Amino acid sequence: MARLLQALRRILGPTPSAAPKTASPSPSLPSQSIARRFPSIDTNFTYLREGDRAVVDGKTPLLTKPLRKGGRTDVRRGKLEHDDIIGRRVRDLIPSHKGPEYRLYLPTLEEYVALTPRLVTPIYSADANLIVSLLDIHVAPSSDPEQAPLEILESGTGHGSLTLHLARAIQGANSIPPPFPTTSQVKDLVPSRTSSKTPSSDSTTTEASPEPATSSTSASVTTTTTTSEANPTDTLATQTTWDNWRSQRKAVIHTVDITHKTARHAEILVRGFRRGIYAGNVDFYSGPVETWVAAQKQERSRSSASTAEADNQTTTTASEPEVEVDPFLSYAILDMPSSHLRIPHVTSILKRDGLLAVFTPSVTQIGDCMELIRRERLPLIQEKVVELGNGISSGRLWDVRHATRKTKETLSDAGAGASSSVPEEGVEAEQEGAVGEEVAEGAAASTSAGSSVDEGADRVLVCRPKVGTRIVGGGFIGIWRRIEDLKVKEKVTTSTDA
Repeated sequence: MARLLQALRRILGPTPSAAPKTASPSPSLPSQSIARRFPSIDTNFTYLREGDRAVVDGKTPLLTKPLRKGGRTDVRRGKLEHDDIIGRRVRDLIPSHKGPEYRLYLPTLEEYVALTPRLVTPIYSADANLIVSLLDIHVAPSSDPEQAPLEILESGTGHGSLTLHLARAIQGANSIPPPFPTTSQVKDLVPSRTSSKTPSSDSTTTEASPEPATSSTSASVTTTTTTSEANPTDTLATQTTWDNWRSQRKAVIHTVDITHKTARHAEILVRGFRRGIYAGNVDFYSGPVETWVAAQKQERSRSSASTAEADNQTTTTASEPEVEVDPFLSYAILDMPSSHLRIPHVTSILKRDGLLAVFTPSVTQIGDCMELIRRERLPLIQEKVVELGNGISSGRLWDVRHATRKTKETLSDAGAGASSSVPEEGVEAEQEGAVGEEVAEGAAASTSAGSSVDEGADRVLVCRPKVGTRIVGGGFIGIWRRIEDLKVKEKVTTSTDA
């Protein structure tokens, strides 16, 4: 029977089921197409390459300088020649010139943040991981080329630790970046500061050409670059490839720091981790965050106006009002002195259902944020307040809210049951700083914009941990969510007045 079937196959040909399958057409993901168009950095982390920073294993781990040919790193017993390290496998034993061998490996993100030189105190990995988890960021490559990218604002770059953790969280939306330019990409929001700097002996501060409109940067922003000994043609080609890749990103972090030196240091830190695998996810800015918000509104309004003019050339007139800018931020993180003063600026560009996170060293500063949100009637609702610090694995929730203090007369009218549960010395204790049990539990609703509580009532700020009684740690983070679109609120107000 088998021979008969073989003879029939030779005569009749292959059966339809044996025919080769044709791949069904499917839309290619942007990240895949970008990966084919742009050369990516080396992501083979099983070998130590030139430019890597390795950890020298030992009782006290040591982070080497960027590996360079002819360079060396001092260790406890001798020196390690970089030429002996470059090209070796991770965790190989490398002998020093005095004989002892040392095992080298690439640092984890936690080790990298803790061991790198710093200009400011970093947010350590335990706290940075918790902050990222509280933001609940979800990204994925999109097949829709017209879909707007997910945008995150971090105001207060600092050391760059939180920047790195955020960049790792959104890496899934973008492809591996191409080799980044050797010049600095920090955009100075105050051009006069850049032009007034004195060039150093080994670098020169120049002004780069403005980026295309697709990169969503303001034309008034100055990019600080540093000239090097590289071929100008190769430098220009690398910069062009870098800018073209950036215009295709589906997730972007805008990080702003008031000090240019700190922003530049953070950029170097992000570029130095794992050969800059996350560097393409971040745009660095130097200047006030209010200036950044104004520049983004101006640039995006200009871009929208030019698009509308191209679509309707005959109906566009000079007297038309300025095009409104829709909110574009999905997340915003404020980590700076007087963070509460920047909340109104950031809220205007925060999308509906977007998250605002404010990191402060004191819980009373969270109260300042709540007071400003209540006073300005901002469309934000508090979700949680979490204490960060050593020994607190997942953060400790705090009850932070405004409440109206009840007087003794009000308590006596409330009934015997209610008055018996309130000690007489509660008001005195509250005046000394401790909030007594006489604070009404239902008074938390007074923080909403539409509350009917008298504005002149005696208000107190409730600040107490929901679990435990002892404060341990050095930071608090408050999470607010935008619940109302500003345009909808204005329309409702207008219709009510009419």
